[in-house]
Amino acid sequence: MDLATTSLVEKEYAHLKTLYFNSAYFGPSPIRAKETITKAMNRELDPSFYAYDDWMSISEKLRVKFADLIQVSPDTITHSTSSSDVVNIIANGYVFEKGDRVAAIDRDYPSNILPWMLAERHHKFSFDKLELGSQVVPTPDWLERNLKPQTKIFNMSYVAFDTGKKIDLLSIGKFLKSKDILFVVDATQALGGLEITQEELSYIDVLTVSSYKWMLGPYGHAFAYFSQKAQDSIYHLNANWILSPNSKQVYNLLDYTTETLPGARQYDRGQAANLLCSGCLEGSLSFLQEVGLETIRKHNAEVRDHFLEHYPKNKYTLVTPLDHMANIVCMKASNQGDSIALESELKNRNIDVSVRQGNMRLSFHIFNTKAQVEELIKGMDSV
Repeated sequence: MDLATTSLVEKEYAHLKTLYFNSAYFGPSPIRAKETITKAMNRELDPSFYAYDDWMSISEKLRVKFADLIQVSPDTITHSTSSSDVVNIIANGYVFEKGDRVAAIDRDYPSNILPWMLAERHHKFSFDKLELGSQVVPTPDWLERNLKPQTKIFNMSYVAFDTGKKIDLLSIGKFLKSKDILFVVDATQALGGLEITQEELSYIDVLTVSSYKWMLGPYGHAFAYFSQKAQDSIYHLNANWILSPNSKQVYNLLDYTTETLPGARQYDRGQAANLLCSGCLEGSLSFLQEVGLETIRKHNAEVRDHFLEHYPKNKYTLVTPLDHMANIVCMKASNQGDSIALESELKNRNIDVSVRQGNMRLSFHIFNTKAQVEELIKGMDSV
């Protein structure tokens, strides 16, 4: 990063009092979010003469900011509460025919599994949890062998939460498009720490991201991108007044219609103009825009690679394959030591990490520095 960007990041994260390598668990918001939340709170405390148009425009302004971040039309973006809720929209809104199938990877994050398991009980499709076995990550050849006929949707995480493995969106996306299979990608453990390219997005039908991890936003919010194909294939099933085009005018609310606002707005969560949630989100989005996702990705790779070069290799085994790695690095102690005990020891040194499925998980984000990585390595080496 250049000096100006480094100074900006230091200013935005001077409040972070730990050596924080845990954005895969919960991304800390920049300090500017305190100002945007305070403004929202002041409105919440005293909404006197708060213009309806100003209030209702909040969700649209944030939609535009997110659309700009991934360089798509705001018409393709929806507000949701979580990635699970986005997958539920797809699972219950897609029109299945008898014999249709949906596939996901067994042991993927529950957001990409549970909605399909429940919806399978009530719809005509069958749900396949595909076992990777000795396969490191899915490839087109592997999918060719394992996807069953009449598969209509394939859903998986871009970066795995427990191993840090990153899939090749382009090769998978091209294969699925050639088979006319809807590609649903959960980018919760990726977007914000790295970007999604325009070429990659062109092969994705639904991209969902919970805002509270690498996006550095609030818990209880998610964005999703719906391609035109996805919008044409997936019905919205939840009616709420704010989706009506008549909601734009407070005087028209009783002109009932089941028509919705255009594009992916039809899938919006109710009450998307939540003042406090939106206030925090405004701060995080403006920070990500100002720094830039490409700059963030390059910085994160730099501090991650510094760690990989210097960590005590005689004491730890790398779980995340080097050729399928993003911002998350997962490891195990070579002596089969207890990862929970290691997490506790690092906590005593004011170093915040997490353990998932027995792996110690390290997350490298924009506010981390090489000096912090050196302290992390010392802590790991001392155990």
